[in-house]
Amino acid sequence: MSEEDLTIRDKRERIGDEFDSDVDPLLKYEQKFREIQEDGIDPFEIYLDKTIRGSSKADNTVGGYERHLRQFREFANSKGRHPVCASASLIVDFAEYEAYQKGNGTGSIKRKLQHIRKAFEYFETRNEYPHQDYNPVDEAWDEILWPEQEDREYPKVTVKELREALDDVTHLFILTVLMMGLKLAMRQAEIRNVKLKDIHIENSELQKHYPELGTHKRLTDFDNAIYIPSQDERPGNKSENPRVLPLDDEMRQVLTQYLLIRPDCGEPWVFLSQTHHERIKDKDGINRHWRDQMRPHVEAEDYERELTSHFGRHWFTSYWKIHKNMNKELVEYMRGDNIGDNEDTISEYLHAYYPDIEDKYREKIYKLLV
Repeated sequence: MSEEDLTIRDKRERIGDEFDSDVDPLLKYEQKFREIQEDGIDPFEIYLDKTIRGSSKADNTVGGYERHLRQFREFANSKGRHPVCASASLIVDFAEYEAYQKGNGTGSIKRKLQHIRKAFEYFETRNEYPHQDYNPVDEAWDEILWPEQEDREYPKVTVKELREALDDVTHLFILTVLMMGLKLAMRQAEIRNVKLKDIHIENSELQKHYPELGTHKRLTDFDNAIYIPSQDERPGNKSENPRVLPLDDEMRQVLTQYLLIRPDCGEPWVFLSQTHHERIKDKDGINRHWRDQMRPHVEAEDYERELTSHFGRHWFTSYWKIHKNMNKELVEYMRGDNIGDNEDTISEYLHAYYPDIEDKYREKIYKLLV
């Protein structure tokens, strides 16, 4: 075999063979851990019970650890590898799967790997485990090809172009989902997952028509606002943290117009399919509206593939970070990103950040309706 035919793994194994070193030191313990698993013993669950669930960490932090370790275990098992015996290459594969198959950003992936790393640090320090001096996350870290989603080149779309594009939209459903992407940085899955109880609008006609409107417990202290749940609370959402965002006059106007013509069929979801009157399930449908409505107004042939709902998040982020110089932590809150090692309860978290962004948002949010 020529040197060109050798993979990095092949080369590392060759070096290990020469010096009697093992590049995959946990592989030999797989069978024993499978036998232990058959007896109902899961080392990851032991770790969670001993160090996470019994700690003073907030419920959403504990939920993050549980979810991230569950996702990693499911991935490892799908690859035929016992997760406790992970190799560095398995960690690399997991990180790149999260990035390029699931579309997660660098920050989200690093948080997941930090939680996995903590579990292996626990295994390293316990005498009953064979993990001494080996943590696959540490070994994999420098080999991971991190995504650069926020550095991706997007078309330079002006407010004028956005207004022109939206002015051509005659269908209220399409106009509403585009506005929610641009004004609230909502992903297409978050838009499809919005429930009536998540939206509070002071409008007596709407309240009479939809008694459940704005009744989510997280909106108790917030008027004319929307609650966007995290991935822990609402399956399909991707944000690490929940958020409450203000609804400005334009967003309330469009939502009100849409809700007054929305089919009243007892469904809790805000957006329903036009044919079956059930929650819309086609994520490509929302992205198709982005391409169809924006493309004629953007003079950038090379960027057509980027005109999806993620562009709305990018435009929203750039506006607040660059043009309005808003504090990075507040922008992260508005996007639903993780903000450091936050240990607050969800209620404390929302009440801590919302007052800091509400007035700024209502005063400075861009106007898009002509």
